[in-house]
Amino acid sequence: MSSASQSSHQHKTNDKVTETGRYRDADGQSITLTAGDTFPPCPKTGQSTIWHHA
Repeated sequence: MSSASQSSHQHKTNDKVTETGRYRDADGQSITLTAGDTFPPCPKTGQSTIWHHA
């Protein structure tokens, strides 16, 4: 139920993190972020990316 809605949310590089947890980007890189952080660029490429709650 909530995991389905979380997985459909997209977060872009530089968006503010609203929920602490693990996030995965388009390249499959996975990181833990804390509420209040800013979504970073892709750790692999350094480019802007889209993050999804993992």
